[in-house]
Amino acid sequence: MGGNQISVVQGVRRMPAGYTGGRSGGTAGNVRRSHARPVSRRIQRQRRRRRAARLFFLTAMGAVAVLSIMALLRGMQQPLPLGYDSARMLPDNGVRVSWDGEFGAFTEDMRELLEKNEEAADYVNSYPERENYKSMPIDLSQDFVSGEVPLLMQWDKRWGYDAYGSNMIGLAGCGPLCLDMAYLYFTEDLDMTPRKMAEFVYERGYYTQAGTSWSLWTDGAAELGLGGAELSLDENIIKRALDEGGLVVCSMRPGDFTTTGHFILLWGYDENGFFVNDPNRRSTSEKIWDFETLQPQIKNLWELKGSL
Repeated sequence: MGGNQISVVQGVRRMPAGYTGGRSGGTAGNVRRSHARPVSRRIQRQRRRRRAARLFFLTAMGAVAVLSIMALLRGMQQPLPLGYDSARMLPDNGVRVSWDGEFGAFTEDMRELLEKNEEAADYVNSYPERENYKSMPIDLSQDFVSGEVPLLMQWDKRWGYDAYGSNMIGLAGCGPLCLDMAYLYFTEDLDMTPRKMAEFVYERGYYTQAGTSWSLWTDGAAELGLGGAELSLDENIIKRALDEGGLVVCSMRPGDFTTTGHFILLWGYDENGFFVNDPNRRSTSEKIWDFETLQPQIKNLWELKGSL
């Protein structure tokens, strides 16, 4: 027989000359030795491991997702607890506030303060440590410059947690703060802190459940050795009072300064408008307010003088 032949001797198959033994350089017609079966088993084992790992990962992720959804649903079903320990993110400026501690009767008041005034975020956040501030001495030397009306915030932690009647100075102390700013300006007596002024207002009966009594600006001022008199809502009258060295307290309607009621202190003016000390916001205190904007918001006003 012609061409290459394959012979079998005693059961052993002999390959013809020129057989490449499965090398890649062999011709298409050459017989190649195959290792397909052991390679296939190794790949199958690898594939089984990958499938098992993928199944485990997907199962774990599913469990995490289910637990997260359950926690979210429980949180949506419950009102803000007194010991809520998560954080509230203000959309305006990104300030994070942790509602730690027990707010008690002030829970809703604190929420409302924070929603309306992001400047008070630190005051709200520090409420759980309020007892530390209530027992701390108050030094006003850094807040006061002789000949200037100091700007003091009712929610300052040094006195904002102290009582003002059944409330706190930080939530309802705009009256005592305005009077204290005026008193410090006229007398330069730094011992009269907002804490002491709130005590004075309460003990003398000028605090009411509805807020600070208007008689504080006349009778109460007189008890402190200051002069106080009601003014007409007239731009020239206000300017005259300021020109004569007085200050003007305004009781405000809802508007730019409040949603309920509020006191602010006018201490000067220029050709653009009036200078304001708002004990609830530094931002409004940094603006100049023209009379046309202030007039419809002023419910009543009083002049304060340095002596009777």
